[in-house]
Amino acid sequence: MTWVDPDPAAEGRYRTISELSGGPSAVPELIEALFDESWRVRRLAAERLGSLGHPDALVAPLLEVLTRRGQPGARNAAATALSHLGGVAVAPLVRLLRDVDPDQRKFAADILGELGLEAASPALIDALTDDDPNVRVAAAEALGKTGGPLARAALEALLARTDPLLQVSALEALTALDAPPPLPALVPLVAHPLTRRSAWRLMGHVRHRSAWVLVVQHLRAKATRDAALLALGSATASFSGDVEAELALAVTGVDDALAWLARCLGSEDLERRVGALHLVRAAKLAELSPKVAEAAEGGAAAELCLAVLSSLGTPGLVALVEGTPPALLAMSREGRAVAGEALVENATPRFVPALTALLDAGEAELAEVAVRALGRTQCADAIAPLLRALDDDGLSAAAARALTFLAQTYPADVRSALSQRVERAPLQPHLVRAWANVAGHEALPVLRQAMHHESDAVRAAAAQVAMVAPAGAAGLLGMAVVDESARVRRGAARAVSGLQPSEGRALLERLLDDREPSVLSLACTAAMERGAEWAAPRLRALVTHADAGVVLAAVQAAMVLGAADDALLTRALAHPDGEVVKQVLTEGASSRAVVEAAAWALSDPRWDVRAAAARTLEVGGGPEHVELLEAAAQREADPLAHQALLTARTALGAR
Repeated sequence: MTWVDPDPAAEGRYRTISELSGGPSAVPELIEALFDESWRVRRLAAERLGSLGHPDALVAPLLEVLTRRGQPGARNAAATALSHLGGVAVAPLVRLLRDVDPDQRKFAADILGELGLEAASPALIDALTDDDPNVRVAAAEALGKTGGPLARAALEALLARTDPLLQVSALEALTALDAPPPLPALVPLVAHPLTRRSAWRLMGHVRHRSAWVLVVQHLRAKATRDAALLALGSATASFSGDVEAELALAVTGVDDALAWLARCLGSEDLERRVGALHLVRAAKLAELSPKVAEAAEGGAAAELCLAVLSSLGTPGLVALVEGTPPALLAMSREGRAVAGEALVENATPRFVPALTALLDAGEAELAEVAVRALGRTQCADAIAPLLRALDDDGLSAAAARALTFLAQTYPADVRSALSQRVERAPLQPHLVRAWANVAGHEALPVLRQAMHHESDAVRAAAAQVAMVAPAGAAGLLGMAVVDESARVRRGAARAVSGLQPSEGRALLERLLDDREPSVLSLACTAAMERGAEWAAPRLRALVTHADAGVVLAAVQAAMVLGAADDALLTRALAHPDGEVVKQVLTEGASSRAVVEAAAWALSDPRWDVRAAAARTLEVGGGPEHVELLEAAAQREADPLAHQALLTARTALGAR
C-alpha cells in the first residue's frame, strides 16, 4: 500500500509561512493561513502570530476569527495565537466573557486559562455563575491555571455546589494548583460516583495524617479500594514509616491482594500503577517484583519501579532471575532495563548461579546485565563466568570492568585467575586492561609484550593503561606515539597527561603535530589537562584546522589555559562548521569580540547559531543590543531560536 499525501501543496504553503519576514506586514497573510486546510500550516501561523511582537495590534483580528462558527480549525488556531500574546490579551478576553454568544464566552475562558495570568482570576470567578454550564466548567478549569488566593477560594466554594460536573472541574483545578481544601470539604465527595475519582486524586495532596487514615480505611473495602488507590498515585509527599505500616496492614486485610495489585500494576492508568507500587513497597510483596518491573512500561514510573524493587530486597530479586525460565526473560524492554538495574545495584553472592545461567541464556542484552551484576556480587564464584565473558567481544569490556570491581574484594583470587589467563591465552585488548587494572605496576612486562603485538587494538590498550606502571610508562608511550596506527597514538594521547612534566612534554609535542585529526583532538585535551601553557602557540595554530573536532578541542584548551585572546576567538568564529561557532559563542561571552560577533550572528542562516548568539548577548550584551534582539525576534521563524531571542531581550531590558 502506498501512502498518498491528500494535499501535496501543503508543504509549499508551510514553507511560505515559515519564510515570511516578521513585522506588521506579515499579519494579513498569517491571519489568512489560520484558515488553511492543513493543521500544520494553521499551527505554524498561530506560532508566528504569537511571536511577532506588538501583540496589542493582533488581538482584534484574532478575536474576529473566533466569531467564524463554520471554521473550527481556524478558531482553534486563533485561540492558540491569543494564548501566546500575554497580558495585553486579558482585557479584551474579559470583555469577550460577557458576549451574548456562550460559545464565545467559553473560548474566552479557555484562552484566559492558557494565558495563566492571575489577573484574569476575578473575571473567571464571575463566569462561574454564567447561565451556560459549559462556560461555568471552562471558567473553573481556567482558574486551575491562573491560580492565586481568589481562585483557590472560589474553587473551594464550588465544592459545596450540587452540580457534580462543576465539582469535578473544581477538584481537578485544585489538584493542578496543588491546593487541597479543608478535609471535611473532601470527605463527602469521595463517596459520590461522579466526583469520587477526582476527590481521591486531590486527597493525595492533603499533607495530614487524617487523610491517610481515610485512605487506609477505604483500601480495605473492595468497593472503594480502586478509587482510594488514586490518592496514593497522586501523592505529592513521601510517606512516613507509620503510614507505610498502616498501608501494609490494609493490604494484608484484602483477600485477593496479590491478584488485585497485579492487575493495577498493569493498568494503563498511571496513577493507579503508581498507587499500586506504593502498596507493594509498603507490604513487601516480593512475589510481585516481575509485575513491578513491567510497570515501568513507557518510562513514566521507571525510577519508582527501581526504588520499589530495591526495597523488596533479596526475595524480590530472586523472583526476577530464578525459575524455569526466569521471569526476566519474558519481560518487555523497559521491564528488563529496570529489573537489570535493580539486580546490578543489589547483587549478592546468592545470585551467582542465577546470573551465570542468565549469562549463558544467549541473549546479549541480558548477558551484559549478568556480567555487570556478577562484578557486584562480592563472591569469588563470580570470577569463572566473568573470565568466560572476557572472551566474548560483545561482553569483554563489561567483563573487564566487572573483574576490576570484584578485585576490590578478592584481589588475590582475581589476580591469580587473570595471571593464568595472560600466560596461557593470546593477548586481547580487554584482557590487557583488566590485568593492568588488577596487577598495577607488576603488569609492566605484559604491557611491554603487548606494545609489540601484531594487533593495533592490543597495542592501543597497552598504551591507554600505561600509567598503571609509572616506572615504565614513559617508555611505553614513547613507542605508542610513533606507532604507525592512529588507534595506538590515540591511546597514547589519552594517557600522556598522567606523565610527569619532565617526561611528558616531548611526547605531547609530537602528538600535537600528529597528522591524524582524532589524535590531535585528544592531544589538545591532554594539553589542557596538564595545564601546558607552553602549548598555546600550537593551539592557536590549530584553530584554523580544517577538522571541526580539532578546532573545538583547541579552542576549549586555549580557553582553559588562558590563551584564548580576541584574535584566536575571532578566527574560530570564522570557521565554516556551526558547532565550532556555537562553542565559541557559548563559552566566550566574556570577550568583547565574541559579543560583537554575536550581534552579527543574529542573522546567521543556521537557527542554532542564532540561538547561541542570543544566549551570548543575554550574558555579555548590554542595552544597545535590545533593539537588535527585538528585530531578530520579529523575523525569527524557528520556535527555539525565537524563545532564546525573547529571553535575551527580556534579560537585557531588565538591566
